[in-house]
Amino acid sequence: MKKIIIRAIGKANDPWQKEAIQSYEKRLKPFVNVSIIELPEGHSNSAKPNIGNTLQTEADSLLKSLPENAIIIALDETGKEVPSATLSHNIETWSQNGESLVFLIGGSWGLSDEIRSQANHIISFGKITLPHILARIVLLEQLYRAEMIVRGKEYHK
Repeated sequence: MKKIIIRAIGKANDPWQKEAIQSYEKRLKPFVNVSIIELPEGHSNSAKPNIGNTLQTEADSLLKSLPENAIIIALDETGKEVPSATLSHNIETWSQNGESLVFLIGGSWGLSDEIRSQANHIISFGKITLPHILARIVLLEQLYRAEMIVRGKEYHK
């Protein structure tokens, strides 16, 4: 069974966010071992955060305690846009040797250059800017879609 870890800055606070995340976690459970690790934002609720310090603090959190030999996939607006079928194929390829796949989602200011340089792959969900909680929900939906594509189910159509 694939092991996927989502390390994400920020917490899902609104009921609809929690419900969406739980729904996709439940759908994925028969196929993938998914764990979501919510990490604090790096600006300590400052009204005028230092963006550089914030990015570094968040990078330190995101990169801490990664599994050995993990494949790191950063979600970033500068990444490569891939169709769902390609993402499904990539996930299958990346996980062939049993390594954990770790998806990194930054906070309000995105990801640091350090994260982008350490990632094995950088992907984007398009040119739009998504709030980090919504990016997490879209990622979960795409992970579920990827599993349905692999299994030839009609969900993807």
